[in-house]
This record gives sequence, C-alpha cells and structure tokens, in this order.
Amino acid sequence: MLLFLLAETVFASSGYSVDPWELIRVDYANHPDALATSELGSVLLTPPHDDTLWSIESIPELDEQALDGVVDERLEDAIGIGPWHDLGHLGQGIKVAVFDLQWFGSETLTQELGAFSSHDCWADSECNTPIDSLNPLFDFERGVHGVACAEIIRDLAPEAELHLVRVNGQTTFENAVDWAIREEIDLISMSMTFFNESFYDGTGPISEPIERLEKAGILMVTSAGNNALNHYEDTFRDSDGNGFHEFRDGRETLPIRAEGNDGRVAAVLWDEFERCGINDFEVRLLDSAGNRVRESDALQDFQNEKCAPVERIRAPTELNGDWVYLQIKRVSGQDPMPLDIMSFSGPIWGAMPQNSMADPAPHPFSFAVAAVPVDQYAHSPSEEFSSQGPTHGARFKPDIAAPDGVSTRSYGLNRFYGTSASAPVATGALAVRMSAAPNLSPREAASDLQDWAMKGTARWTKPDPSLGAGRLRLPNPKELDDKGCASGPLQATLLLLPLFLLRRKPLE
Repeated sequence: MLLFLLAETVFASSGYSVDPWELIRVDYANHPDALATSELGSVLLTPPHDDTLWSIESIPELDEQALDGVVDERLEDAIGIGPWHDLGHLGQGIKVAVFDLQWFGSETLTQELGAFSSHDCWADSECNTPIDSLNPLFDFERGVHGVACAEIIRDLAPEAELHLVRVNGQTTFENAVDWAIREEIDLISMSMTFFNESFYDGTGPISEPIERLEKAGILMVTSAGNNALNHYEDTFRDSDGNGFHEFRDGRETLPIRAEGNDGRVAAVLWDEFERCGINDFEVRLLDSAGNRVRESDALQDFQNEKCAPVERIRAPTELNGDWVYLQIKRVSGQDPMPLDIMSFSGPIWGAMPQNSMADPAPHPFSFAVAAVPVDQYAHSPSEEFSSQGPTHGARFKPDIAAPDGVSTRSYGLNRFYGTSASAPVATGALAVRMSAAPNLSPREAASDLQDWAMKGTARWTKPDPSLGAGRLRLPNPKELDDKGCASGPLQATLLLLPLFLLRRKPLE
C-alpha cells in the first residue's frame, strides 16, 4: 500500500507517463521495488538490477465494442427472465463479483447500483481497500465499463450481493482470485481478455487461478472476446527459402489496419510455450510503399532466460488509420511451426474467426459467453466480431451465447456492445437460476443454462463455433419439474455428453 502511494505521488508530481504495456513482472512476492504485489509475483516499473528473471506484466483488454444503436430493446424479454422475477427469484443469497479495470470516473453512476462493496486489488494485495479511495495510475482505467457490467447484473439479479473488484493485470488478477476464494464468492463476471500468455489452449499463468476457482466451487463467467475480425492463424512455410513466411494467399505480407491510439498493432505467437527456444522469429512492419517502419526481434533461445514465443509490434503514430503490412521472418528453427496472430488495432485482411478466443475463455473451467444482438435475438447470428471456437486443441467453445447491444445508464444513449455486455447477462441469469434452486452449484446452474439453450435451438446437432450450446434463454419456471428440468425432449446429442459430465465433476 505504501509503495503504491509513493509511486502515485512521484508520477503525479513529475508528469511521468506510465506505459502499462511495458511494466515488468517478476515471480517474486513483495519485491522491494514493487508497485503492486501478489503471493506469486510483483509489478515493477523497470527490470530488476539483479539477475531476477522477469517478463512483461500481462494487462487485460476490455471486450467492449463501439457501435451506434438506438436504445429500444427489452433484454428481460429476450432471455425470458421476467417470469422468474415474478416468482421472487431475484438473485438473493448469491455472491457475485465483477472483475474489471474501469471503475474510475463513475462516482455518481455507482450510486445507482444500490448496495455493493468495492475492492482494490492493485493498492492492496488483500483487496480490502475500497476502489474509490485512490486515483488510477493508468489512463485506461478511467471509464464506465466495469459499472456498466455491474448495472446489467443488478438489473437482472437485483438482490444478489454485488462486489466490484479492480483488476488491471495478471498480478491483481491473482489477488482477486485469492480474495474471491476467501470470501466464498459464487460467480465472477469478467469481461476482459489476457493475451500473449499461452497459445490460447487453456494453459499458461492465467490457467492456474481458474483451476483454483473451480476447486473452490466458484464459476468464472468470462467474455469470449471480440477478436473474430482481428485473428489469423497459419503454419510457417517458406517455399522459396528466403526466410519469410508465405501467408495462405501466397504473399509474404499480411495487411492490418493500424487503428490503435497507442500504436500497438499485433502480436505473433507460436506453439512453444512449453519449450521456448527451438524456433526464433523476427516480425517486421511495412508501410503501403513497402518501406520497413518497425521491427521486433526478441531473442528466442534456450540460453535466454526471458525466452517467450511472442513477438509484439507497434506502428508509428503517423500511420494511424492506414493499412500496414506484417512480415514474419524465421531466424532459426526447422519445425513446421503453428503461428497465431492477433491484432490489437484494426481488422486483419482475410481474418479467421475460428480459434480466436484468448485467455481465460479457452480454459475448460471458464464459462465463455459469445455475443448475439439483442434485437431479433432469437434468430440473429452471433455478432461478426464475437470470438469463435473451437480452441487450439479442439476444445468445444464458447460455452453459450447471450445478448449484447443492451442499454445501461452509464452509457447513456449509446448501447453497450461486445462480449463485455453478454458475459454479465449470463452472470445475472445464473444468479437468478441459483436463487430459485439454492442447492445448485454454479457449475450445475451453468449446465442448466446450456441444456435450455440447446432446447431452444432448432435442429441442434453439434457444437456451434459461434454460439456454443446456443442462445441463453430461461424457460418458464412454472414448466420446470421438481428436478429443475424443462418439459419436452432434450435435443443435446451424445456428442456433448462427456463434456457435461466433466463439467459436473469437481476438480481433483
């Protein structure tokens, strides 16, 4: 806490601008130079002066989408929650936490949430300090995203016990998970995505906290992501032997729209997170005239202790709004290596929606939610930006779809779009389901939502890479039998039977 206050004072007085994507992570709790710390690691402003192993602190991205829309929808009607409210099922007795990084600048709006508690996991590793007691260190933390997510949950589950939790990186995520386990939270809604920590296959440093939540009986409800138009995957090929990757259309460049205000364009990953150093790649960025404007050439070598199978690239700010062209050059290695490219800027030309979910959505114990427009919800496909499955490793994902494009007080006349909005919709529906059946675990309630989604999907025969089990919709509670099952034949095929059995089995 003292370290954070000192750091905040120094930054405020000096005018120093912190680049959050260049903060340092060491797997060393309570490092003497820590800005924030968890039981597993610390966040530093610069690399340590000794030989301590370090990496870049992973900062999550919000999964909201900026689109125009007139507010005229009825969310409650779309998901069928009204009859549940009429019977008094309002989320009572259910503890819900919202993990987010945008809580600041919303002081008047949070007053409309009713009773809630807040927890700052950056300023305090125990998450016992209220969020509004300190100012944010990063500009991206100013906004109403977290409040909008909380509003949706409050509207759908008005009597749930609501907790707002500041999570702005991997280290604070670890703190928040520890806090949730101590506080016996039931449901976590997190509309954020971590990139570059795994090959998006359910492994990596974000996976261990998810597994601990599952063991504690807490369900992580997470946005599937908005990456369908910003994703590309391939296997390295170089038929002419010049060292440069040939993309699927035969060209050696991949067009990406440079639209990020901070200059970040893309990250290139390859499948060596468990054995980094066999292959070494260099990433270059060209302008429309073919001039090289940037390159990224981190050393991937067995002898490099900071080896990571990742290359990140930025564009000069003067190219913002232009198309730029990505090149991948192999420096060393021989394997036919799978590559995954994610844009943090604009769309990728020839984008590949499949396998476009990033952590923690691909994890088998996360409940990943895709987005479907709330208007014409029963018949609309998923949003074109909504990340799709399956995962690397062919795991069935997303788990379910829910509405986006919903109205919130915090966004005013603008609708709230993206899987950021659909995840809290699913969380609110889960809280209502659990309040109606207090003996249900969060995992069992999630399986019920999937069962009901499949029943509402005509000709459902196999997992849908864009909708998962289908569109979330609660049945009329008066038509449920004493076991909580809706009447009528179950349309789920045997294809998903092992998956549902897995979901109901506690983590060993």
